[in-house]
Amino acid sequence: MMRRQHGIAILTAVATAALVATLAVWIAWRQQLWFAQVENQVDLVEARGVALAAVDLARLTLRDDARRNQIDHLQEPWNVPIPAIPVERGQAGGRMVDLQGRYNLNNVVQNGKAVKEEVAACARLFESLGLPPERVNALIDWLDADSQVTYPGGAEDTDYLNQPRPQRAANQPLTNLQSLALVRGFDAAAIERLAPFVAVLPGRQAINVNFAEPEVLSAVVPGLSLAEARGLVSSRSGKHYESREDFIKALPERLRADVRGDMIAVQSNYFLNEVEVRFGRVSSRYAAELERGGDGMPRIVWFRRN
Repeated sequence: MMRRQHGIAILTAVATAALVATLAVWIAWRQQLWFAQVENQVDLVEARGVALAAVDLARLTLRDDARRNQIDHLQEPWNVPIPAIPVERGQAGGRMVDLQGRYNLNNVVQNGKAVKEEVAACARLFESLGLPPERVNALIDWLDADSQVTYPGGAEDTDYLNQPRPQRAANQPLTNLQSLALVRGFDAAAIERLAPFVAVLPGRQAINVNFAEPEVLSAVVPGLSLAEARGLVSSRSGKHYESREDFIKALPERLRADVRGDMIAVQSNYFLNEVEVRFGRVSSRYAAELERGGDGMPRIVWFRRN
């Protein structure tokens, strides 16, 4: 009996020791995991700080550029992507994207009403990209102030309230390209197709012809074929248009009288600054929209982690 009790005591002691050892290992593992999470959070904060510093550098570059000249084009120093530059415990790099070479979807409706010339331009762009031009009517109804459905393809509150996830038409400008997914007919594939050619900017913005793709040029210049637009883009290779008049002179003669000066420009006020940062164990991508007005410091419209 004593021998049996002694054996049970030994087994209990061994089991207790194993349990204590397992618990100690688990506690040590949890502590290491916690330390790693804290380090990652610190690295993430540091990475965000580096990204903000990169954005501030971009703002200074744009400010200095505006003080030197009033023309923005592909050969500008700020348009050259910056490769990854070493920083303490990491690296950072990025690029600046001119947003006014893209068509501003908010141009379609101004002061709550559709703008005829912009509606036609947007429809031409959609068509050239393989999207039904009627979808511009859904965009109009989403942006305009009234509740009248624009046919064909439009949609107002009644249409949106009958969806599985009921909502109302915004009746105000888009805030970002992702919000286009709320508009009827604009699925992920359509937005992906549009993304390289459109932007979402406040107010009515002219197209910078020094950055615009052929599809955008043929949309904003009535009667300009896609082939002719490609020729204009090809001809600006290695150089740029010095003024609106310079661009208009490059157009086929039959089109020159129909080009409205407020739809084209050679200067930009809106830019997208994309930054890639690696700090410690953290790799992050950030983006900031910058608004430049005059030769002052550009304003950060928004800044976010992608």
